[in-house]
Amino acid sequence: MERLPDEIKPYIESVAESLQVPVDMIASFVLVVLSVCIHGKWHINIKPDWTESLNLYLVVVGRPSERKSPALKETTKPIFKYMDEENERRKPEIAEYELKKKIINGQLKAIQEALSKKNSKAKYTIQDALDCQKELDDLKEVRLLRLIVDDVTPEALVRAMKDNDETIGIISAEGGIFGMMAGRYSNNTNIDIFLKGYSGEYYSSIRVGSGGLDLKHPYLTIGLAVQPQVIADIMDNKDFRGRGLLARFLYSVPNTRVGERTYRTKAVSPFVRAEYESLCEELLKTDIDPDFAQRIIKLSPEADKLAEEYYQWIERQLTNELEEIEDWAGKLHGNTMRIAGILHIVKHYKDGPVKHPVSGETMKSAIEIGKYYLEHSKAAFDIMGLSDPPEVQDAKYIISRLELNIKNSNNSKIDFISKRDLYDLCKGHLKTMEEMEPGLRCLEEHGYIAIVRERQGRGRPSEKIYINPEYYKWKEQQKS
Repeated sequence: MERLPDEIKPYIESVAESLQVPVDMIASFVLVVLSVCIHGKWHINIKPDWTESLNLYLVVVGRPSERKSPALKETTKPIFKYMDEENERRKPEIAEYELKKKIINGQLKAIQEALSKKNSKAKYTIQDALDCQKELDDLKEVRLLRLIVDDVTPEALVRAMKDNDETIGIISAEGGIFGMMAGRYSNNTNIDIFLKGYSGEYYSSIRVGSGGLDLKHPYLTIGLAVQPQVIADIMDNKDFRGRGLLARFLYSVPNTRVGERTYRTKAVSPFVRAEYESLCEELLKTDIDPDFAQRIIKLSPEADKLAEEYYQWIERQLTNELEEIEDWAGKLHGNTMRIAGILHIVKHYKDGPVKHPVSGETMKSAIEIGKYYLEHSKAAFDIMGLSDPPEVQDAKYIISRLELNIKNSNNSKIDFISKRDLYDLCKGHLKTMEEMEPGLRCLEEHGYIAIVRERQGRGRPSEKIYINPEYYKWKEQQKS
């Protein structure tokens, strides 16, 4: 993370030292915070017909004792401070808006009631009603500002974005949002807004009983700090990878400092913290220019050349070294360009980012950071088991369900299980019995199980899954 701009490097290093956490953890959180400050305001133009927004999806993976929550709390302080101050400022405006709305609604109701009476000699006309309705429609709504949400359903997220200029950030030290995506309360995977909020695609939702919501250009930033088990559990939902959700995230798995941390540490300098807070505040205060052309950041010739070389470097590996994570690697270039845009804005926020093209030096820094996330994302996909071929992923899932079944049965060993019962354990991840076959064959080929067809009486033969006793011995050895 040495490639980060001087405007944020001192803060990152100082916080990492004070909290005794990895520098790259803090750097990742800061990138997410900056993304929240600027998403929807600027875009980076890579080449003709290719423009990227500057919002990031990022996951930091760490053990429970890694101080992820204090790190997130520290780095997000400027956003919450700005929200508190802005909402305090808006209170009189909100009160004025609510009063005007109430008065106009009252006037409109009176006009409608007068005009609806038969043989009415009211002083109002239809035009009066139309004028009153237009005045109500033109009344600019003022709401409390909300820049970050945490535990939120997809439906509530859409409403929050609608109320917040179609942008918002999800920042959390828990992985509960993945449960929400998977349908914790509805039993249906619902990730459309997370897919479209990554690239600002038009989103429309029409639901019976709740009307509809349209978002023209939704921009979502996600920053999560989760434990390895959360990442491992994500593979249970095939839709997350099949529809490209996991490919949108950058992953960081910092080296732990647990066991080597010191007690007496130097506090974050008030000056350094003030510089960081000032940067965030200035970015948050920047209004979205209605002219899209005035929000486009260009590349310098040197940056353009480096971006092309980096693209070709990734492309050559997609059919060999990066084949197992091809979906993720296919988005690496775009994500790296987003990082380049963020670094550029940090350097030029005072004198206008659009006035300057992205320099070659900034692009070099972004590419090095992109390569960092490449290596760490490989590690995260290994944790999830998603760098394995599909049949191996399914085999791992099947054996994990068998282990859970054994644990829940309070029995240290189960000799066999029927194929039907095994399928019942795997429902949700594997939608049909046939879909379970490749994983079963993989387990059988590697000696974990034996599949035996047995006939009882005149009925159809059933298949039983016998578990290799050596597997239990191996599991016991792993505990010791």
